[in-house]
Amino acid sequence: MRVGIFRSMPWYAGGAFQYEKVLLDALAEVALTSADEISCLARPDENLHNLVVDGGLSYRGLPLRSLGAASFQQRPLETYLNQPPQVMPALDSNVIYLDRGMAKLFRSSGIDWVFQLQPSETAFSALVPFVMPIHDLQHRLQPEFPEVSAHGQTGYRDYLYRNACRYATLILVESEHGKQDVLRFYGDAIGEDRIRVLPLYPPIRQGGMPSESDLQRVRANYGLPPRYFFYPAQFWRHKNHRLILQALRRIEEETGETIPLVLSGTYVDPVRAIAFKEMMDFAVEIGVRDRVSYLGWVPDEDMPALYRLSAGLVMPTFFGPSNIPALEAWNYGRPVITSDIPGLREQTGDAGLLVDPRSPEQLAAAMLRLWRDEAFGNELAERGRRRLAACDWADFVRQVGGIVADASARVQDGRSPRYPAAEL
Repeated sequence: MRVGIFRSMPWYAGGAFQYEKVLLDALAEVALTSADEISCLARPDENLHNLVVDGGLSYRGLPLRSLGAASFQQRPLETYLNQPPQVMPALDSNVIYLDRGMAKLFRSSGIDWVFQLQPSETAFSALVPFVMPIHDLQHRLQPEFPEVSAHGQTGYRDYLYRNACRYATLILVESEHGKQDVLRFYGDAIGEDRIRVLPLYPPIRQGGMPSESDLQRVRANYGLPPRYFFYPAQFWRHKNHRLILQALRRIEEETGETIPLVLSGTYVDPVRAIAFKEMMDFAVEIGVRDRVSYLGWVPDEDMPALYRLSAGLVMPTFFGPSNIPALEAWNYGRPVITSDIPGLREQTGDAGLLVDPRSPEQLAAAMLRLWRDEAFGNELAERGRRRLAACDWADFVRQVGGIVADASARVQDGRSPRYPAAEL
């Protein structure tokens, strides 16, 4: 069968792009031995430069080399604050809104089914068989966060996930917990036989420790304090930056110690811009703004040094079931503080300090412990590295290859869900 891989994340999308890149690397290896013909579909407007930077592209055998890494320029905060939010249209989750243009493009490419690397209505709106990941269903689990519920997001996500579950050849989830969430909310549209657990693989397979010159360069370029806690995250409210500020205030009140915090991430839409402004205003209000360093968007080549120079990762997010930063921190030998919530609890095990994401007291205690006891932090980091060592790339590639083979067999044998009749 002919399989088309469909990418959708821009290179500056952080963890979402990294997730796609890991799957793309695995599929490239699967393609070498697969009975299927696997190709990557490129949209007319797609920028492939960051794949060139990674050394993964060639033209008729000629390697494509980049003359420099791409850069991302975030505009002033007011630009995004003054933009109207994107409002999703009201959609009926019991129907499919056809994309006849995309349907013709898929059919003209000659593919039999699409491997989507991110959640999207692209394939089912074109009535094409597909495999798709579902990372989480937070619009159902925690609708109090505007990024998953406001401006029509609840309705759009329900339309997307219900139709994906109804028509996908296979749905991918990152954990058993994620699988149970899918069955809990969309079990009327999908059964266990069409859900595959594909654990999150660390996007650092080829990465090593930063060199001393890299550490010096990054420290100088960003004006970093001698020690700090690090949190690389987009400025969604569920990322819970506010709790870290409260913990910093509490530590100073109780001990007199001032602990620096370094943040990276972007706020390139009104929802994130509002969250960023509220966070910074709150930092001023409680008197901790002077110890918060915001770096903006950070290129991939600087991230290893930012982790390595830190006292550890602090990530009190409300969302699971799994996240990439903890894996990155362990890879660069740094301890992790994260949330005691389903999914993250299993991902972290005994290799991190787990805290209630609503408790500044617990977070302050965890941060202070790592700040004062570097030996304990090193022990946690070593536990994390052992957990990473248990991740086997060859096994991950075999799992992805099994998913491709299973999906192809289902499409070929007519076991993929059937779409309603429609004129394209």
